[in-house]
Amino acid sequence: PIVPVTPAMTVPSRNSLIHGVWVAIAILLTVSPSTHAIHFELQARSQKCLGEEVERNDIIVAKFKSMEGRKLTTTVLDSRGQSLYSKTTASGKYTITSKENGEHRTCFFNTEALPTTVEFSVKTGLGAKDYSGIAQKDNLKPIELELLRLEDIINYIQAEFKRLEANEVEQAAINASTNSRVFWLSILSMLCIVGVNAAQIYFLVQYFRDKRFKDM
Repeated sequence: PIVPVTPAMTVPSRNSLIHGVWVAIAILLTVSPSTHAIHFELQARSQKCLGEEVERNDIIVAKFKSMEGRKLTTTVLDSRGQSLYSKTTASGKYTITSKENGEHRTCFFNTEALPTTVEFSVKTGLGAKDYSGIAQKDNLKPIELELLRLEDIINYIQAEFKRLEANEVEQAAINASTNSRVFWLSILSMLCIVGVNAAQIYFLVQYFRDKRFKDM
């Protein structure tokens, strides 16, 4: 039997709450100021792209460098494939704000005829915020800076919970629409089966009636 899906309540489900807790823990771990760069080989005249899942209006701060000083064409593409940054240089840094949810790709093209090792580091969201610069600009004390960090973390977690709740409501609407379509498809299938059976009975009755008349 098909069970209709009731509209989603505004209170997040247990699974959403559990997921939200893990998101909060992940946020607390990712806002650490330390950043680890990755290194990868890039052959001559070749390209390599790296993806990063970000939310809308997230800040993305990244640094890149060719260890041998080779010229790299670095391009950043959003989830729609639009270019947000493009520059040819041996090393550089970019700061952009995402306009769409989804994967943002950073592509490196080695313009020279020799291979190179690329060093790349990226920060997103809260991890990309320059708290040291804010402290120097506003003359904040260490305790004030830490309170500012905590406030940003709380706001980020609240926004994440709202996003999860919106996704849950959207998923419930999709499930309700799917159930409705399946229900009417089942009704249509049953009507087709009844119609085929009725036609078979009709033709069988006609066949035996004609045969009886011929035997007479």
